[in-house]
Amino acid sequence: MDFQDLVDTPQKVKTLAGTVVFLVAFPVYFAALPSLVEGDIAGGSSGLTGTLKVSFEESENTQSESVTLGDGDSYETTFDLIVEPGMSIGYVELQVSCFDNDDPGPGFTDSVEGQSELSEIEGVEDQNAEGDCSGGGEGGFTIRWDVTENYSGSEYSEEEMSEGEIRQLWNDGGNGRGEWSATITATIENAPVPVAGGIIDNDEDFEINWTAVFYNLTIDAE
Repeated sequence: MDFQDLVDTPQKVKTLAGTVVFLVAFPVYFAALPSLVEGDIAGGSSGLTGTLKVSFEESENTQSESVTLGDGDSYETTFDLIVEPGMSIGYVELQVSCFDNDDPGPGFTDSVEGQSELSEIEGVEDQNAEGDCSGGGEGGFTIRWDVTENYSGSEYSEEEMSEGEIRQLWNDGGNGRGEWSATITATIENAPVPVAGGIIDNDEDFEINWTAVFYNLTIDAE
């Protein structure tokens, strides 16, 4: 079959023309396809740009309990952390407070130490702390875990990052869910000799407070 056989009727001419157009357009289309797809993905994920106001709508979950411990006694405290859909965990804080108001004098201040047990919690590491049960109501210790790295909850303006990049920055990555646990141990400093007819200060009262701060990220154009 020669070329004349391909164009001897109007229908064959149309078919040939369509074939030529397809053969030319096909490689051009697929050469451009990757850049078109990348452009769609980038545009769809970037969201707002320009000067953006970033704010955090916060809520809290707290748990408090009291325990009295003697010298060397330990107590395990747990805190079950459940997060509502759409929320992230900013930070979790454990505060243990004590006030030694019955010691016989300087050198006999009670103290407390704490050790967390978070092997079942993703994205956080165990910490330990200790503190004296000093006067003034500020004795004890505080441990804080930033589940979202560098979380402060402070509103700010952003000009360099897009909405998508900001959302990637401020999220907890699904970490921190589950039962948090810590053990506190008391050290009671008794007087070496009976005082006023008996040995005083043989135990101490401890207040244990867990606090979890959650947030919902809001981004608006300024």
